[in-house]
Amino acid sequence: MQVNKAMNRTKAVVLLIAVFIARGTSFLFSKLLLESMAPLAILAVRFTLAFIILSVIFGKRLIKCRQGEICSGFILGILYTVCMIFEMYGLRTVDTGISSLIENMAIVLVPIYMSVLTRKMPRPKTVICALAAVMGVAFLSIAQSRSASGISGIILIIMAAVTYAACIITTDRVSRGGDPIVIGIIQLGTMGILSLIVALITGGMSIPQTGSQWAEMFMLILVCSCFGFALQPLGQKYVEAETAAVLTVVNPFTASIMGILVAGETVTGYKLIGYVLILGALIYYNVEDNINK
Repeated sequence: MQVNKAMNRTKAVVLLIAVFIARGTSFLFSKLLLESMAPLAILAVRFTLAFIILSVIFGKRLIKCRQGEICSGFILGILYTVCMIFEMYGLRTVDTGISSLIENMAIVLVPIYMSVLTRKMPRPKTVICALAAVMGVAFLSIAQSRSASGISGIILIIMAAVTYAACIITTDRVSRGGDPIVIGIIQLGTMGILSLIVALITGGMSIPQTGSQWAEMFMLILVCSCFGFALQPLGQKYVEAETAAVLTVVNPFTASIMGILVAGETVTGYKLIGYVLILGALIYYNVEDNINK
Protein backbone atom coordinates (compact mmCIF):
# COMPACT_ATOMS: atom_id res chain seq x y z
CA MET A 1 0.00 0.00 0.00
CA GLN A 2 3.02 2.28 -0.24
CA VAL A 3 1.71 3.86 -3.43
CA ASN A 4 -1.40 5.14 -1.67
CA LYS A 5 0.49 6.48 1.36
CA ALA A 6 2.88 8.43 -0.82
CA MET A 7 0.06 10.00 -2.81
CA ASN A 8 -1.31 13.48 -2.16
CA ARG A 9 -3.46 15.87 -4.17
CA THR A 10 -0.54 17.50 -6.03
CA LYS A 11 0.95 14.17 -7.03
CA ALA A 12 -2.51 12.92 -7.97
CA VAL A 13 -3.00 15.89 -10.31
CA VAL A 14 0.38 15.20 -11.97
CA LEU A 15 -0.55 11.51 -12.28
CA LEU A 16 -3.90 12.35 -13.89
CA ILE A 17 -2.22 14.69 -16.39
CA ALA A 18 0.15 11.88 -17.37
CA VAL A 19 -2.79 9.46 -17.54
CA PHE A 20 -4.77 11.73 -19.86
CA ILE A 21 -1.73 12.27 -22.10
CA ALA A 22 -1.36 8.50 -22.35
CA ARG A 23 -5.06 8.14 -23.08
CA GLY A 24 -4.74 10.82 -25.78
CA THR A 25 -2.25 8.65 -27.69
CA SER A 26 -4.78 5.80 -27.78
CA PHE A 27 -6.84 7.53 -30.49
CA LEU A 28 -3.96 7.34 -32.96
CA PHE A 29 -2.99 3.72 -32.25
CA SER A 30 -6.64 2.64 -32.30
CA LYS A 31 -7.17 4.42 -35.62
CA LEU A 32 -4.16 2.62 -37.12
CA LEU A 33 -5.33 -0.80 -35.90
CA LEU A 34 -8.85 -0.20 -37.22
CA GLU A 35 -7.41 -0.49 -40.72
CA SER A 36 -6.94 -4.23 -40.18
CA MET A 37 -9.01 -5.27 -37.14
CA ALA A 38 -12.62 -4.99 -36.00
CA PRO A 39 -13.32 -2.52 -33.15
CA LEU A 40 -14.43 -5.16 -30.63
CA ALA A 41 -11.46 -7.40 -31.46
CA ILE A 42 -9.09 -4.53 -30.65
CA LEU A 43 -10.85 -3.90 -27.35
CA ALA A 44 -10.87 -7.60 -26.45
CA VAL A 45 -7.14 -8.12 -27.08
CA ARG A 46 -6.16 -4.77 -25.57
CA PHE A 47 -7.98 -5.05 -22.26
CA THR A 48 -7.62 -8.80 -21.74
CA LEU A 49 -3.82 -8.64 -22.10
CA ALA A 50 -3.66 -5.47 -19.97
CA PHE A 51 -5.60 -7.27 -17.23
CA ILE A 52 -3.23 -10.26 -17.36
CA ILE A 53 -0.11 -8.06 -17.18
CA LEU A 54 -1.40 -6.01 -14.25
CA SER A 55 -2.64 -9.13 -12.45
CA VAL A 56 0.91 -10.50 -12.53
CA ILE A 57 2.41 -7.22 -11.30
CA PHE A 58 -0.16 -6.58 -8.55
CA GLY A 59 -1.09 -10.19 -7.85
CA LYS A 60 -0.79 -9.94 -4.06
CA ARG A 61 -3.09 -6.92 -3.91
CA LEU A 62 -5.57 -8.55 -6.26
CA ILE A 63 -5.78 -11.70 -4.14
CA LYS A 64 -6.75 -9.58 -1.12
CA CYS A 65 -9.50 -7.72 -3.00
CA ARG A 66 -12.81 -7.17 -1.23
CA GLN A 67 -16.32 -7.58 -2.54
CA GLY A 68 -16.82 -3.81 -2.72
CA GLU A 69 -13.72 -3.42 -4.90
CA ILE A 70 -14.93 -6.18 -7.22
CA CYS A 71 -18.34 -4.51 -7.57
CA SER A 72 -16.74 -1.09 -8.17
CA GLY A 73 -14.41 -2.44 -10.84
CA PHE A 74 -17.26 -4.33 -12.49
CA ILE A 75 -19.48 -1.23 -12.63
CA LEU A 76 -16.68 0.90 -14.08
CA GLY A 77 -15.83 -1.86 -16.54
CA ILE A 78 -19.37 -1.93 -17.91
CA LEU A 79 -19.54 1.87 -18.27
CA TYR A 80 -16.12 2.16 -19.92
CA THR A 81 -16.88 -0.74 -22.28
CA VAL A 82 -19.93 1.13 -23.56
CA CYS A 83 -17.86 4.32 -23.88
CA MET A 84 -15.06 2.54 -25.75
CA ILE A 85 -17.47 0.84 -28.15
CA PHE A 86 -18.94 4.22 -29.10
CA GLU A 87 -15.42 5.64 -29.46
CA MET A 88 -14.03 2.81 -31.60
CA TYR A 89 -16.93 2.68 -34.04
CA GLY A 90 -16.88 6.48 -34.31
CA LEU A 91 -13.14 6.47 -34.96
CA ARG A 92 -13.63 4.44 -38.11
CA THR A 93 -14.92 7.53 -39.95
CA VAL A 94 -13.80 10.48 -37.79
CA ASP A 95 -10.26 11.92 -37.47
CA THR A 96 -8.40 11.25 -34.21
CA GLY A 97 -8.19 14.92 -33.25
CA ILE A 98 -11.89 15.51 -33.82
CA SER A 99 -12.80 12.33 -31.93
CA SER A 100 -10.77 13.31 -28.89
CA LEU A 101 -12.05 16.89 -28.88
CA ILE A 102 -15.70 15.82 -28.96
CA GLU A 103 -15.27 13.02 -26.44
CA ASN A 104 -13.58 15.36 -24.00
CA MET A 105 -16.63 17.57 -23.92
CA ALA A 106 -17.06 15.49 -20.76
CA ILE A 107 -15.22 18.39 -19.10
CA VAL A 108 -18.40 20.49 -19.32
CA LEU A 109 -20.84 17.59 -19.08
CA VAL A 110 -19.56 16.51 -15.66
CA PRO A 111 -20.57 19.73 -13.84
CA ILE A 112 -23.92 19.62 -15.66
CA TYR A 113 -24.46 16.06 -14.45
CA MET A 114 -23.45 17.14 -10.95
CA SER A 115 -25.94 20.00 -11.11
CA VAL A 116 -28.71 17.54 -11.94
CA LEU A 117 -27.66 15.21 -9.12
CA THR A 118 -27.48 18.04 -6.57
CA ARG A 119 -30.52 19.84 -8.03
CA LYS A 120 -28.57 23.06 -8.37
CA MET A 121 -28.29 25.30 -11.42
CA PRO A 122 -24.92 25.04 -13.20
CA ARG A 123 -22.60 28.04 -12.95
CA PRO A 124 -22.74 30.60 -15.78
CA LYS A 125 -19.18 29.65 -16.73
CA THR A 126 -20.28 26.03 -17.23
CA VAL A 127 -23.14 27.10 -19.49
CA ILE A 128 -20.82 29.33 -21.56
CA CYS A 129 -18.27 26.53 -21.98
CA ALA A 130 -20.97 24.03 -22.87
CA LEU A 131 -22.44 26.33 -25.55
CA ALA A 132 -18.98 27.00 -27.01
CA ALA A 133 -18.24 23.27 -27.09
CA VAL A 134 -21.56 22.51 -28.79
CA MET A 135 -20.83 25.18 -31.42
CA GLY A 136 -17.41 23.63 -31.92
CA VAL A 137 -18.99 20.23 -32.50
CA ALA A 138 -21.30 21.82 -35.06
CA PHE A 139 -18.34 23.13 -37.08
CA LEU A 140 -16.53 19.79 -36.79
CA SER A 141 -19.70 18.09 -38.01
CA ILE A 142 -19.72 20.37 -41.07
CA ALA A 143 -16.11 19.36 -41.70
CA GLN A 144 -17.13 15.69 -41.61
CA SER A 145 -20.37 16.17 -43.57
CA ARG A 146 -18.86 15.06 -46.85
CA SER A 147 -20.35 11.62 -46.14
CA ALA A 148 -23.18 10.08 -44.14
CA SER A 149 -20.66 7.88 -42.36
CA GLY A 150 -18.84 10.98 -41.15
CA ILE A 151 -21.99 12.35 -39.53
CA SER A 152 -22.84 8.98 -37.96
CA GLY A 153 -19.29 8.85 -36.63
CA ILE A 154 -19.74 12.28 -35.02
CA ILE A 155 -22.94 11.05 -33.34
CA LEU A 156 -21.16 7.97 -31.98
CA ILE A 157 -18.34 10.11 -30.56
CA ILE A 158 -20.91 12.41 -28.93
CA MET A 159 -22.42 9.34 -27.27
CA ALA A 160 -18.92 8.41 -26.12
CA ALA A 161 -18.60 11.87 -24.54
CA VAL A 162 -21.92 11.48 -22.73
CA THR A 163 -20.86 8.08 -21.41
CA TYR A 164 -17.34 9.28 -20.54
CA ALA A 165 -18.75 12.02 -18.31
CA ALA A 166 -20.75 9.36 -16.45
CA CYS A 167 -17.54 7.29 -16.16
CA ILE A 168 -15.64 10.20 -14.55
CA ILE A 169 -18.37 10.80 -11.97
CA THR A 170 -18.73 7.08 -11.21
CA THR A 171 -14.96 6.69 -10.85
CA ASP A 172 -14.98 9.55 -8.36
CA ARG A 173 -17.69 7.85 -6.31
CA VAL A 174 -16.36 4.28 -6.26
CA SER A 175 -12.57 4.88 -6.16
CA ARG A 176 -12.70 6.26 -2.62
CA GLY A 177 -14.10 3.08 -1.09
CA GLY A 178 -11.21 0.69 -1.68
CA ASP A 179 -7.83 0.05 -3.30
CA PRO A 180 -7.95 2.06 -6.57
CA ILE A 181 -5.28 -0.12 -8.20
CA VAL A 182 -7.36 -3.24 -7.60
CA ILE A 183 -10.50 -1.48 -8.81
CA GLY A 184 -8.67 -0.39 -11.97
CA ILE A 185 -7.42 -3.93 -12.69
CA ILE A 186 -10.87 -5.45 -12.23
CA GLN A 187 -12.26 -2.72 -14.47
CA LEU A 188 -9.84 -3.72 -17.24
CA GLY A 189 -10.67 -7.41 -16.78
CA THR A 190 -14.37 -6.65 -17.08
CA MET A 191 -13.79 -4.61 -20.23
CA GLY A 192 -11.71 -7.40 -21.76
CA ILE A 193 -14.24 -10.13 -21.00
CA LEU A 194 -17.25 -8.13 -22.17
CA SER A 195 -15.51 -7.09 -25.41
CA LEU A 196 -14.36 -10.68 -26.04
CA ILE A 197 -17.86 -12.08 -25.53
CA VAL A 198 -19.47 -9.59 -27.90
CA ALA A 199 -16.67 -10.03 -30.46
CA LEU A 200 -17.12 -13.83 -30.45
CA ILE A 201 -20.91 -13.53 -30.71
CA THR A 202 -20.70 -11.13 -33.66
CA GLY A 203 -17.96 -13.13 -35.36
CA GLY A 204 -15.52 -10.23 -35.42
CA MET A 205 -12.76 -11.67 -33.25
CA SER A 206 -9.20 -11.61 -34.55
CA ILE A 207 -5.67 -10.84 -33.38
CA PRO A 208 -2.88 -8.67 -34.85
CA GLN A 209 -1.08 -10.41 -37.71
CA THR A 210 2.08 -8.34 -38.30
CA GLY A 211 4.90 -6.96 -36.19
CA SER A 212 3.76 -3.38 -36.69
CA GLN A 213 0.22 -4.29 -35.65
CA TRP A 214 1.49 -5.93 -32.47
CA ALA A 215 3.67 -2.88 -31.78
CA GLU A 216 0.60 -0.63 -32.06
CA MET A 217 -1.39 -3.02 -29.89
CA PHE A 218 1.26 -3.11 -27.17
CA MET A 219 1.36 0.67 -27.12
CA LEU A 220 -2.38 0.54 -26.44
CA ILE A 221 -1.91 -2.17 -23.82
CA LEU A 222 1.09 -0.83 -21.90
CA VAL A 223 0.83 2.96 -22.25
CA CYS A 224 -2.87 3.57 -22.75
CA SER A 225 -4.38 0.71 -20.70
CA CYS A 226 -1.95 -0.55 -18.03
CA PHE A 227 -0.96 3.02 -17.23
CA GLY A 228 -3.80 5.14 -18.60
CA PHE A 229 -6.86 3.22 -17.48
CA ALA A 230 -5.61 1.36 -14.42
CA LEU A 231 -4.10 4.38 -12.64
CA GLN A 232 -6.96 6.82 -13.23
CA PRO A 233 -8.89 5.52 -10.18
CA LEU A 234 -5.75 6.07 -8.06
CA GLY A 235 -5.47 9.70 -9.15
CA GLN A 236 -9.17 10.35 -8.74
CA LYS A 237 -9.13 9.02 -5.20
CA TYR A 238 -7.37 12.24 -4.19
CA VAL A 239 -8.92 14.64 -6.74
CA GLU A 240 -12.56 15.70 -7.04
CA ALA A 241 -14.52 14.77 -10.18
CA GLU A 242 -14.77 18.35 -11.46
CA THR A 243 -10.98 18.82 -11.30
CA ALA A 244 -10.39 15.47 -13.01
CA ALA A 245 -12.73 16.58 -15.81
CA VAL A 246 -10.79 19.85 -16.19
CA LEU A 247 -7.49 17.98 -16.48
CA THR A 248 -8.79 16.03 -19.48
CA VAL A 249 -7.90 19.10 -21.58
CA VAL A 250 -4.47 17.54 -22.19
CA ASN A 251 -6.13 14.54 -23.87
CA PRO A 252 -7.44 16.33 -27.00
CA PHE A 253 -4.23 18.38 -27.22
CA THR A 254 -2.23 15.15 -27.39
CA ALA A 255 -4.58 13.43 -29.84
CA SER A 256 -4.84 16.45 -32.13
CA ILE A 257 -1.08 17.01 -32.30
CA MET A 258 -0.35 13.33 -32.95
CA GLY A 259 -3.10 13.14 -35.55
CA ILE A 260 -1.60 16.06 -37.49
CA LEU A 261 2.10 15.18 -37.09
CA VAL A 262 1.94 11.38 -37.28
CA ALA A 263 -1.26 10.49 -39.15
CA GLY A 264 -1.08 13.46 -41.53
CA GLU A 265 -4.60 14.65 -40.76
CA THR A 266 -5.41 17.96 -42.45
CA VAL A 267 -6.81 21.06 -40.76
CA THR A 268 -9.54 22.75 -42.80
CA GLY A 269 -11.22 26.07 -42.00
CA TYR A 270 -14.25 24.43 -40.38
CA LYS A 271 -12.01 22.10 -38.37
CA LEU A 272 -9.91 25.00 -37.19
CA ILE A 273 -12.96 26.92 -35.98
CA GLY A 274 -14.22 23.79 -34.19
CA TYR A 275 -10.81 23.22 -32.60
CA VAL A 276 -10.64 26.82 -31.37
CA LEU A 277 -14.15 26.76 -29.90
CA ILE A 278 -13.80 23.45 -28.06
CA LEU A 279 -10.21 23.92 -26.90
CA GLY A 280 -11.06 27.50 -25.94
CA ALA A 281 -13.95 26.24 -23.81
CA LEU A 282 -11.75 23.64 -22.13
CA ILE A 283 -8.91 26.10 -21.48
CA TYR A 284 -11.27 28.80 -20.21
CA TYR A 285 -12.82 26.32 -17.81
CA ASN A 286 -9.37 25.20 -16.65
CA VAL A 287 -7.90 28.71 -16.20
CA GLU A 288 -10.94 29.99 -14.34
CA ASP A 289 -10.91 27.06 -11.92
CA ASN A 290 -7.23 27.57 -11.18
CA ILE A 291 -7.71 31.30 -10.59
CA ASN A 292 -10.60 30.62 -8.23
CA LYS A 293 -8.42 28.27 -6.24
